[in-house]
Amino acid sequence: MTRIAFSWLVILCVFAVTTLEPQHSAAQCCGSEQCSGDFNCDGQVTINEIIQAVNNALNGCLAPVSNDQACADSATANCTKLDQCVLNGTTIRYGGATTCQTRQKQACLERLGATGTGNNSNSVELCVSEVPAASCSEFDLGTIPECQAKVGSGANGAACAFSGQCESANCAVATGTTCGTCAAPNQTGDSCATTSCSQGLFCVATTHQCQPRGASGSACDADHPCGAGLSCVIPAAMASGTCQVAGSSVGAACDPKHQSAPGCDPNAGLYCATQTDTCQAVTYATAGAQCGSVNQVAVACTNASTCFGAQGQTPGTCVADAADGALCDTQAGPSCIPPAVCVTGGGAATSGVCRLPDSTLCH
Repeated sequence: MTRIAFSWLVILCVFAVTTLEPQHSAAQCCGSEQCSGDFNCDGQVTINEIIQAVNNALNGCLAPVSNDQACADSATANCTKLDQCVLNGTTIRYGGATTCQTRQKQACLERLGATGTGNNSNSVELCVSEVPAASCSEFDLGTIPECQAKVGSGANGAACAFSGQCESANCAVATGTTCGTCAAPNQTGDSCATTSCSQGLFCVATTHQCQPRGASGSACDADHPCGAGLSCVIPAAMASGTCQVAGSSVGAACDPKHQSAPGCDPNAGLYCATQTDTCQAVTYATAGAQCGSVNQVAVACTNASTCFGAQGQTPGTCVADAADGALCDTQAGPSCIPPAVCVTGGGAATSGVCRLPDSTLCH
């Protein structure tokens, strides 16, 4: 009788929330307990969450997972997904899966420990459950619905390091820093000259505008890029074109100029060879080696190194990414090992120090 009565209590709580307008205070069922109805803390309760709440009530609620376990699960899921979406992604960006998981877990714990955050271990686990089936485009832009930042307590203008600290679920981080202020989410075309774009939008370097990445068939040009696995094909004499599926296998036909056919998917480790107009495998190099176009062969950097100085047919050099606390330079290198950023202080400065986001430093 106790379990049946509790299930009805959960249902009543769930439907109490659904009868209200989505407000931060309306989600009274949301919290750290697994029996809450609003599992993703978005102020609304879906049919799937109702089913999950009833199942939890009937089967007995388990103790909430710890932050440490949730972040370990998140790190494993994210690093595994990275390798699915980018050939040898963890090796290229982090120097290996172990380093990827260590740093992803550390960043996750920082987010969960931030003052005023709306995220908790249960919301992290919900995200973890959805990562494997998400598209690479969703993963790349951070738009997996269950992984969106939850509503925090910081009003617009409050200092933040993470979006989950904000009532708007958006922390506009100042360029060259790891701190920002809570602000309304960006709209397409908003400036990103001095702050980051909201999740789901990409900062176009040439225009300093926030833009979405185009889906297959969408209009595109140099200032309106395509999503993961796609290539912008612009016919000769045309100002814009359409996003088309990039070549994903060695030998596939391609156009290095992207005029008559798409190029090749770099995330699949491919480039379009000008000699044959076919997709060929990228060559990978480590720190100290040449990169870019080397004797008409595409060479990319790996083992946590970044290519600097490559331009057109002129090769650059792979520079090893700097450790936390080490010197960095956004133009000359080195870069920082993700998710650390080169803290330059903003403005025209390019040199700085590699720092991980830390909410305790944001005031």
